[in-house]
Amino acid sequence: MLAMMLRHAAPLLFLSLLTPAFAQRSLNDLQRQFAEEARKLATSEPSPEQRTQLLRKHTEELARFVAGEAKGDDRWNGHLMLADLKLTGGDDKGAIAALRGIDTAAAPALLLATAATMAQHLAVKELRDALVKAAIAKPSPTGERLATARLLMTVLLEVEAGEAMFTAALQAAPDDEQRAFVRWHRADALRDREDLPDNTGFEELEKLAKDLPATYWGGVAKDVLRATNLKVGDDAISFRAPAIGGGEVDTATLRGKAVVLAFWSQSDQDTPALLGMLQQVRQQHGAKVAVVGICLDRDPAAIAAAVKALHIDFPEVGDGKGDQNDVALRWFVHGPTLHVLDKNGKVAGLGLQAGTADGRKELAEVVGRAVSG
Repeated sequence: MLAMMLRHAAPLLFLSLLTPAFAQRSLNDLQRQFAEEARKLATSEPSPEQRTQLLRKHTEELARFVAGEAKGDDRWNGHLMLADLKLTGGDDKGAIAALRGIDTAAAPALLLATAATMAQHLAVKELRDALVKAAIAKPSPTGERLATARLLMTVLLEVEAGEAMFTAALQAAPDDEQRAFVRWHRADALRDREDLPDNTGFEELEKLAKDLPATYWGGVAKDVLRATNLKVGDDAISFRAPAIGGGEVDTATLRGKAVVLAFWSQSDQDTPALLGMLQQVRQQHGAKVAVVGICLDRDPAAIAAAVKALHIDFPEVGDGKGDQNDVALRWFVHGPTLHVLDKNGKVAGLGLQAGTADGRKELAEVVGRAVSG
C-alpha cells in the first residue's frame, strides 16, 4: 500500500542493547536487512505461514527499533513503515497507533501527507485531517513540496490545496528548467486524477514538450509521449546513463546487437526467474545480444549490494530514484518489465515478462527474431 501511495513521491527517508553496532543502525540499514531476508525466503518457495512469520518478525524488530534506536527523521519514517507493516498484517489498531506516534511538529511535510493517506485508508478522519493540515502548513524543499502537492491532489482529494502549491512553485521558479520541473510534476498529478478525463495529464505533457523543448523535463515529456505510442518496428528511445561500478550505458554503442532492457526490483517475486532467463538468452546468443538492467529500487547502496549478491555481470543502471530514474522516465516504466530492441535500434518487443513459462517462451522468441532480423 505504501509503495503505491509513493509512486512519484520522493523516497522516504530490532533492538539489542548488548550489541553496540546495533545502536548505530539506521532505518535504511534495517530496510536492507529486511529486503535481503525476504529475498532469501523467496528463493525457497515459502509457504503462506513462512511469509507471515517473516512479516511478524520484521514488524516486531521495527517496533523495537522505533522505540529505542531511531534518531532524527528515522523516528517518523520508522513509524510510517511500522504502520504499513501493521496494516499488511491486518493489525489496523496497531497501524493507527503507529501513525499517532508521528510528531507533526518535527516530521517533514511529505511524510505527514503520506501518513494522512494511510489514516484516510483506515478511516480515521480526525487524524487524517490533522496530518493534512500540518503538511500544508509546513515549508519544504521544492521537490518534496511538489510530491506533497501530488498526494493532496490525487489520493487525499485536496485538489485546491494541491493546485495552490503547484501555482506557488511555478511563480517562484527562477528559470525555464525549474518551470519545466514544476509543470512536469503537475502534469503527472493530473494524469492520476480520477475526476479528470484520461488524457488530461498527457495534454499537459504535450504543452510542456512544445513550450520548453530545450529543458530536461521538456525532453522527458517528449520521450514519454513517444513511449505511450511505441509499437514494434518503431525507433527505440535512446539514452545514456551511468552504470553501477563505473562507465556508462549508451544505446547508440549497442547498435548491431539485440538489446534486452530489463527493468527489475529486488522485491519482485519474478526476479530470480528473470535473471535465470537472461542468463539463458546470453548463453544462447553470445555477443549478438546485450542485456542492460535498470533497477527500480530506491536505495543505491542496496542496489549495488544486490548486483553483487545476485552475480549480475551485465551493465546495470540504478541511481536509487526508483521509477523516476531517467531511463524509466523516458520509457514510461513504473514496474518490472522487459523491452527488446533489434540490432538496428528498432523496437522488437514491449512489456514482456519472465515470471511464467509462456512469458519466458515469448521472450526467447522475440530475442531470437531481434538477433536474426
